[in-house]
Amino acid sequence: MTAETSSAAEPEQADTPQVAADDGADGADEAAGTPEGTPGTADSVPLPTSDAAAETGGEPPGGQVMSDICGALRDLAGSSQRYHARAEQREGVIDHLRSEVEVLRRGERRGLLRPLLTDACRLRNDLLRQAAELPADYDAAKAAELLVSYAESIQLTLESNGVITYAPDDGELFDPRMHRRVADETSADPALAGRIAHVRRDGYLDIEANSPIAPAEVTVFAATKGEQ
Repeated sequence: MTAETSSAAEPEQADTPQVAADDGADGADEAAGTPEGTPGTADSVPLPTSDAAAETGGEPPGGQVMSDICGALRDLAGSSQRYHARAEQREGVIDHLRSEVEVLRRGERRGLLRPLLTDACRLRNDLLRQAAELPADYDAAKAAELLVSYAESIQLTLESNGVITYAPDDGELFDPRMHRRVADETSADPALAGRIAHVRRDGYLDIEANSPIAPAEVTVFAATKGEQ
């Protein structure tokens, strides 16, 4: 009886440690488990995210800034190219208008000078004809007469274009605007000082502007040193 009892009790004792071991393994597993609400493994820990990355759809904010800068630079380069193209077009239009204005000016100048140029052409032809037809006995008197006739022809040409000749009278008061002093002549009469003694060359006056083109060249009376 005693032997059977001891032999039957051995299996029970042998099973008890295994159960305890199983219970210990389960306890270890439970001890190794994470409580609810406590961070567990590294895979289950959420990564921190910034608000800027969330707003830009998850992209880093530096990349978005560079993209914006590149876009702004492209827009600026395009605007600069368009501006330069318009500037070149404006310069081309200005050059074209300038050339047209120059052509119009030349035409207007020729139109204004046409009567004078026509008379000058006629005078040249007359001079050449007279030079070819001069007689062998042509003397100085005839030459002077011929030159005076040509001077009168030129005078008519000037008058037809608004320019007249004028010459002051002897004894007329000297006017610096209308006369040019080329020499002085002494006079014993103090009343003649500053008056015209002789006319060397006629003057030419623009009758429309009432302004001398070429003042008359004159000799003016001057008082003697004793009288001064």
